[in-house]
Amino acid sequence: MTYMLWMMTDMKSPLPENIKKALDYHNKKYGTPPNILEYSNQLSGVPNFDGVESTAINFPKNLLLIGVKR
Repeated sequence: MTYMLWMMTDMKSPLPENIKKALDYHNKKYGTPPNILEYSNQLSGVPNFDGVESTAINFPKNLLLIGVKR
């Protein structure tokens, strides 16, 4: 699996908004909606997105890994 790394540069924006931007960007760039989201276990309140499997990992809190599981 190949991931796209997304850096959340505006940590003052709501977390769901930051994640939605990353998911939309992946879809636009690669033409495939992502179905994998990995985020820092330091984050709380990560929403569920339809069709996206979310997993907390030991990772910096301003980074997201977005990908497609085939």
